[in-house]
Amino acid sequence: MKFQYGLSILLSFLCLTSYCQEIDTLKLNTFFNSLEKRNEAMGSIAITKNGKLVYQKTIGFREINEQQKVTSTKDTKYRIWSITKTYVAVMIFQLIEEGKLSLDTKLANFYPQIPNANTITIKNMLSHRSGIFDYVNDTDEEAQLNTESRTHYKNSLVEHIATFTPNFNAGEDFRYSNSNYFLLGCIIERLDGNNFESSLTRRISSKIGLKNTFFGRKALKIIKNKANTYFFDKKWQNSPEEENYTFHLETADGGIVATPTDMALFMDALFDEKLITSKSLELMTSGDDFYKLGLMKTQFDSSEGFGHTGGWISESSLFHYPNDKLTIAYTTNGIVLRKEDILNNVLMIYHKKPFTTSMNRNKQLLSIVGICLILFILFKRFLPSYLSSEIIPRLGFIIALLFWLTTFVAGTMLDGYSHIRDGTTVLDTFYSNTGTLMSATNMFIAILMIPFLINLYTYCKTYHLNSIAIIPLAFIPISLLGSMLTPFPNELYSLFTNGIILSGLSPLLACVLWRGKTQNFIRIIGVVCFLFMLISLALLISRPKFPQFISENFGAIQRLLFLGWTLWLAMLSTYFLKRTNSSRLTST
Repeated sequence: MKFQYGLSILLSFLCLTSYCQEIDTLKLNTFFNSLEKRNEAMGSIAITKNGKLVYQKTIGFREINEQQKVTSTKDTKYRIWSITKTYVAVMIFQLIEEGKLSLDTKLANFYPQIPNANTITIKNMLSHRSGIFDYVNDTDEEAQLNTESRTHYKNSLVEHIATFTPNFNAGEDFRYSNSNYFLLGCIIERLDGNNFESSLTRRISSKIGLKNTFFGRKALKIIKNKANTYFFDKKWQNSPEEENYTFHLETADGGIVATPTDMALFMDALFDEKLITSKSLELMTSGDDFYKLGLMKTQFDSSEGFGHTGGWISESSLFHYPNDKLTIAYTTNGIVLRKEDILNNVLMIYHKKPFTTSMNRNKQLLSIVGICLILFILFKRFLPSYLSSEIIPRLGFIIALLFWLTTFVAGTMLDGYSHIRDGTTVLDTFYSNTGTLMSATNMFIAILMIPFLINLYTYCKTYHLNSIAIIPLAFIPISLLGSMLTPFPNELYSLFTNGIILSGLSPLLACVLWRGKTQNFIRIIGVVCFLFMLISLALLISRPKFPQFISENFGAIQRLLFLGWTLWLAMLSTYFLKRTNSSRLTST
């Protein structure tokens, strides 16, 4: 009995431990789906735990042109940019283990023409403490070398780097320099007697079975399932720099193209000591500096991680957390949100920290039902029965007041948030709260609009007014409901939000179709309301000509549109209530 009791406790503990190690794939899917729907990222992520792939997700497209959009897959290859430097560092340590190099080997043994080459060591270059001029970031003269016509461009680049004065003496300071790893890549080629691509295949890819890792622009030209780069401005558009990366992809400081799964497998193999010895790995990760020897150090709460980031016209990230046996590889070919924000959210989900993705549908639905139920009870319980019949023509006031009150509350909440300061997680929480508030309000307004429109139609028939002027107001509930059901910036969302502009036809038609002295007041108001909406629309259309002005005043311009249709609803209530009261007095 004691044995069985002890065994049950042990099994319970193991189950609990297993549960704690599980990754919330549902929440990860919700998060990445929300990024895709809001057009905030395109890319791919792979997560491994204890060396096994436990999560993989791809969002967006690898190719967008006038004819089609090609969806990315788990096998789509992305440029990983400076993460290439970690691969280079691993191969350098392999050469050290083979006795062909040491960390103290001087650069002068290979490139004596580089200034300070007699004092710069391999270790200095691995840790970016060499002081060597950075051919990418320290000057714009890199453009002079970006040409296909130079058959010996590596020699040209070495000579180019040699013409510049070092930033400091070796070991005195830290300064990130792509030249360090370009030169280390050349050293690998010289010691292996082969090109860098062959060394990468022999030393890493073939050893651990990487099938989707390639190097250089020649390989990129023959890869079919590769991701082009895009930026978002109303829609995903081709990056203007897409064709300008070719020179970099031939150098070891940023030339690898791979899938996130292959990247994660590489990092797991590194920390499982399948590529270098434990002694070499310890050297790569030791030291007090943020940048070690081919690896950056990162921290999430108490979890320490090692890896690298990369970026130019796209971004990538690869980090391993030894204590958690966790590796996260992320690549993107469409940047809106920073990769740091996205990966921070992934880690929050993994560590089961409080996290809210925008527009939580369950929360949204409960809020909508709750608000409608509370209002129904209030109307039923506290309003006198005779007021129930009188409240319908007053709905124009109620709708306008409710809309502006909610907009004010949401705007006030937004003033306390900053995407730059607070990051995506905090801002997502804001959007979840205010988005739910606005959705519930929009739902209720749409419901109120139905009896109000019926009432307006009845009044038009009673007072012999052309009811065609009322029909465009139907776009208001349609737009509000549509934007509520598709609460993320996408084409359908834009269609619904822009649909409300058509409600501006109502005051315009009233000005044209409603005649007579008794209609003069409402026609004048109609002109004013239509002008508000017309001015707002004209300013929005002029955005390409005045992008800065429109961007800085977008909120005010949008509110002109809101003012147009809400004022028109309130004025219609005023007009018909006034006519009804006049009719009653006359009959009395």
